[in-house]
Amino acid sequence: MVQDSSAVEFGALGLEVTGVEEVGGEVVVRVQSPDGQAVFCDGCGRRARSKGRREVVLRDAPFSGGRPQQVVWNKRVWVCPDAHCAKGSWTERSELAGPRRVLTERAARWAVGRLAAVEGSVASLARQLGVAWHTMWSHIASAAEQAAASSRRVGPVAKLGFDETVMASASRRRRRRFITAAVDADTGRVVDVFEGRDSADLRKWVSKQAREWVRAVEVVCIDPHEGYRSAIRSLRGDRLRAGTQIAVDPFHVVRLANQAVDRCRRRTQNDTTGHRGRKGDPLYGARKLLLTGQERLDATGWDRLRAALDAGDPYDEVADCWEAKEKVRAVFKTAGPDQAAARLDDAISWCQAPEAAPELHRLARTLKSWQTEIHTSIATRAHNGRTEAANAKIKDIKRSARGFRNFTNYRLRILLAAGQKPRETQPATKIRTRRPSFNA
Repeated sequence: MVQDSSAVEFGALGLEVTGVEEVGGEVVVRVQSPDGQAVFCDGCGRRARSKGRREVVLRDAPFSGGRPQQVVWNKRVWVCPDAHCAKGSWTERSELAGPRRVLTERAARWAVGRLAAVEGSVASLARQLGVAWHTMWSHIASAAEQAAASSRRVGPVAKLGFDETVMASASRRRRRRFITAAVDADTGRVVDVFEGRDSADLRKWVSKQAREWVRAVEVVCIDPHEGYRSAIRSLRGDRLRAGTQIAVDPFHVVRLANQAVDRCRRRTQNDTTGHRGRKGDPLYGARKLLLTGQERLDATGWDRLRAALDAGDPYDEVADCWEAKEKVRAVFKTAGPDQAAARLDDAISWCQAPEAAPELHRLARTLKSWQTEIHTSIATRAHNGRTEAANAKIKDIKRSARGFRNFTNYRLRILLAAGQKPRETQPATKIRTRRPSFNA
C-alpha cells in the first residue's frame, strides 16, 4: 500500500519509486528519474552525457499516522560533451525540491500550513522534520514574505482598525515593546504590523503605504488613544483623504464607564469600612453585578444589587455611577444617530452634575473629548471587534513560540497566520430580554 501511494505521488513529478522501507521508525522512499531520457545542454544545445547518479537525502512531510518520512533521490549527473562549453556538468532538477534544499516542496507546504494554523512553532516543526531551526525558517520565510505585501494582498480597505499589543514584557534591562496591528475592520484580515504605538509610529507606517491604497480608507477605527487620533488628524488632507473619519470603538467607551463604577466602588468601600473589599462586604459581593447589563439581571440579581447598594452605598455615589454606565451603554443600543446623540448628551450631563462622583466628572471629560468619534462610530457602524479578534490570534502566535525578540520574524509569522482571507462564518443570533431601568 505504501509502495502504491508513493508511486502515484512521485510519478506526477516524473520520478519512479525504486524502493520503500522503514528504518529506525522512519519511512524511507527511494526515487529516481527513469532511464533513457534525452537531456540537452543549455549552453551549446548538444546532447548531454551521463556521469552516473548521486544520492541526495531529503526530509519529506510526515507519512500517514505522523511517522517521519525521508526521500532518497538518486539524482542523475550530466556533463556537456563539448570541452569548450561553459556549462560543464550539472545535476538534474525536479519539482520535488529546489536546488540545495533539505526539505521537499511538499514538506515546506506542510510546515507553512501548520504555522498558518498556529499548530506549532518553527522550532517544534524543525524537530519533527529533523532539521535545524534556520533550515526550517529558510524554507518558510519565502512563503511568509509573500504574505507581507500588504496593499497588494488585501486590496482596497474602506474601514481600517488599529490596536496595539505587547510584543515583549519589561525587564530590568529593557522597556516594554509594543506592536500595532492594522486590520481590515470589515473582514478581520491583518493588513500589516509595525513596531510602536505612538503618533509618530503610525504616521511613519502610513507614509510607507501606496498613496492610492491609503486614499481608499474612509473610516479609521481606534480605541480612545490620543496618539492614534492625533496621527490620523495630522494625515488628513495629506496622505489620507480630507474626509477620512475617525470612529472610536464602542466596547472601550463602555469599558471606561465600567472602570468609573469600579473606581467609585473601591473608594466608597475604603471610606465606609476602612479597608479594601473583603468577603462579606456588601459592595465587594456585588462587584460583578454592578458591571452586568441591566437587561441581563433576573429578579434575584436585582434583589441582590439593591440590597448591596442599600447596605454599602450611603451617599448613592455607586448607584449614580451605575446609572451613568447604563446611560453610556444605551448610546450604542440604537441605530439612529439623532437618538444616539441625545442619549450621549444625557449621559454627559448626568456625569457633569455638581453632585456627581469625581469618577463621573473624569468620565464626562473623556466622553466630551471623544464625542465626535462616538457619533461617527454610530453613524458608520464601525467598531474594532474584528481588530480585537485579530489581536487574540496574534497573542496565540506569540504564545506558541513562547515569545519573540526579532520583530521581522514576528511580523512574518503574524501575516502568515492572520493576514490571509478569513473563512466565512454564519452570524451569531443574539437573543436578549430587555428589563426596566434600575431606578424605575
